Amino acid sequence: MQRNKNIEYDEDELYSDGEEEYGEEGGYSQEDKDNFATLTPVVRAELDEAGVPVTTQQIEEALWHYYWDVGKSVAYLKNSRTPREGQKEAKKEEKPKSKFDQAAEKAVGTRCPTVTAADWFKDTPWTNVPSDILGQLVPVTPEPPRIKLLGGSSKLAKLAEERRKKAAAAAQPAQAPTTDSTHSLDRLTKPKDVKENVAPAPKTEPKKYAIRRKRSPTPPPKEPTPPPEEPKEQLPSLRSSPSAFGRTLSSSSAQANGTRQMALHDLLGSGYTSNPFDGPSPDDTVMRAQDRKKTKAQQASNGLAKKTEALKIDATPAAPSQPKVRSKGLDVPSLWNEEKSKRKASAAFVVIGHVDHGKSTLMGRLLLDTGAVSQRDIDKYKKQATELGKASFALAWVMDTGAEERERGVTVDIAQHYFSTERVDFTILDAPGHRDFVPNMIGGASMADLAVLVVDANQLESGMKGQTREHILLAHAVGLRKLVVAVNKLDSTTPAWSKDVFQSVSAEVLKLLAQTGFKEDNVAVVPCSGLSGENVAKQPGGNSAASWVSKEHPTLLQQLEKFAPHSTSIDVVKKPLRLQVADVFRGGITNPLSIAGRITAGHVQIGDSVTVQPSGETATIKGVEVGGDGKDWTIADDIPTLHLVDIEAQHLRSGDVVCSSQKPIKVVKSVTAKVQALDSLLPQRVDIHVGRLHVPGGISHLVATEDAKGETLKKKPRIVKAGQKAVIRLALDDGVPLEDGDRVVLRADGSTIAAGRVEAISM
Repeated sequence: MQRNKNIEYDEDELYSDGEEEYGEEGGYSQEDKDNFATLTPVVRAELDEAGVPVTTQQIEEALWHYYWDVGKSVAYLKNSRTPREGQKEAKKEEKPKSKFDQAAEKAVGTRCPTVTAADWFKDTPWTNVPSDILGQLVPVTPEPPRIKLLGGSSKLAKLAEERRKKAAAAAQPAQAPTTDSTHSLDRLTKPKDVKENVAPAPKTEPKKYAIRRKRSPTPPPKEPTPPPEEPKEQLPSLRSSPSAFGRTLSSSSAQANGTRQMALHDLLGSGYTSNPFDGPSPDDTVMRAQDRKKTKAQQASNGLAKKTEALKIDATPAAPSQPKVRSKGLDVPSLWNEEKSKRKASAAFVVIGHVDHGKSTLMGRLLLDTGAVSQRDIDKYKKQATELGKASFALAWVMDTGAEERERGVTVDIAQHYFSTERVDFTILDAPGHRDFVPNMIGGASMADLAVLVVDANQLESGMKGQTREHILLAHAVGLRKLVVAVNKLDSTTPAWSKDVFQSVSAEVLKLLAQTGFKEDNVAVVPCSGLSGENVAKQPGGNSAASWVSKEHPTLLQQLEKFAPHSTSIDVVKKPLRLQVADVFRGGITNPLSIAGRITAGHVQIGDSVTVQPSGETATIKGVEVGGDGKDWTIADDIPTLHLVDIEAQHLRSGDVVCSSQKPIKVVKSVTAKVQALDSLLPQRVDIHVGRLHVPGGISHLVATEDAKGETLKKKPRIVKAGQKAVIRLALDDGVPLEDGDRVVLRADGSTIAAGRVEAISM
């Protein structure tokens, strides 16, 4: 097996294409020579002006290395030819020589030359020494020092020597003892003064000195004496004395070791009762002691609080509690029935359509032309928008009041505004057109009576592929049946106000509306221009290019007034209160907590006690506003602002239902719904939308499919195809307030897959 990797190179890889350029004489290509011919005189002129002499070769080398940069080449040549400041060799001042230097110089002059010993004694005459026996001095190389242990005769050396001696002695065989261990020859070497068979003189012992005692170590510094401990508070003992029954069980026998034991009660004369269960149990005693302790602590805290209150001389008095709001007990259905003929008609419409089709600008123009917004405000918005480079967004800023919306130029949440005509009071609900904010569009459409679909005459195709088609489906799904199509931006068509463009756009949109389920009598198409204002609230002039519009079509405002009237049944007004919260906010200093939403059933007045589901908290109605005006009561189909008290803000959120405390709405986690499938349905996870309420859940069962008449086609289908009607069961992750008749929209993966109504609920 081959372990080395074979790497083969092509000839094209070994040599780069750029090397052929430098194969000419001198190593420069023709392009380089042209650059030299052009730039060399420029560099030389600057160097001559600076007085720096250089050669042509040096200039070319500098230009070559600095990639034809004249400035860098000139700077390099100047620096290389001109000595830098501060680096010139300065002559050092001669310092006077010190006496030590002078003495050293003298010593150097008188020092003997270095010679060998043989040369030194070469010419020395030897007195009285024959010349034949004179020797010759030869220098000898000194012997290198022997390697010894550090420290010479150190303790380590001695220890090593003793170990060697012991090892040698152990290796020699033991010899028999002799009377005279001294050899005969060795006797001759003894000194004469040493006599045999004479006891040796005792050795003189070394002088003994008194042993110095070691000094005791310095005692450690004394640690600072700790401060005396504060006396601990003596807490009352919670342990009770044992009961008579316990003493009976724990006492020993009266006779032990043949002697009678005498107990304490025999001495004191306090015996226990004959029945051991007459006294209280230990648990009762402990509980009573704890109760007494709690009572004393509470009394002490109350006394301390009173003393603290007395010490607060400069303290401001506590704000008086707000008086409880009382209901006037009005008969709202009867009052509404009496004033019905005198009241002006009211309607709320939602503005839908694809993003950037001019919805907010069109509504800003409508508010300006109807007098709901002054020209001064528009001029202020225009100035602010111009500073951001968005001068055409001035009218849109009437509806888009948020900083994020104005910066991005996209509506994010539902914008609400009011305006009135001689016949109708209108509420505008401007819905976002971006696909990321479809849930907000669903919430706005669920609060409206009719819809205004804004279509850009120049970008119909992008709208059909975008949110125009989905918004039409959602408007029909939440129950809207009347729709006004505003064909916008006709002033920018080619040619301006082209009638053919308007007719082609109208035909395409009407076809889609008919397929969705809108009836022809409930749909109207109006040509207009929100930016210039033609045919919005005023008809265009007779001499303009839009003169044909006034002859064939009403204005947008006139069409809204035509579709606006709707009747509210007295039966709906008498039902229990149902209001879905669309927004929670602070109404002002006097109204710290306010909510807004549409009343779907019932009525409410100041002082009523209401329940908020699913939290179950109760609140009191402090104030009611409808269209910005204060009212004593409000009824179904209104979009009021309710000011609440006796409830915290954390118990309120968008999608909650404010209902009657006598008949609150139920909180459920499973419902059965009849839906129209817009896409294939399976038991799957979905997002369930009920107005402003968005909750995750899933399709748990496919119950059955139905035909157009409501008859069952197939029970327990495995799949529901797009376009079919089906009965399904929904399982919700959290409990939500729902009841029969509520409209639901099902979405999955960012698209709408089904819409319908709740048929039944289960707890």
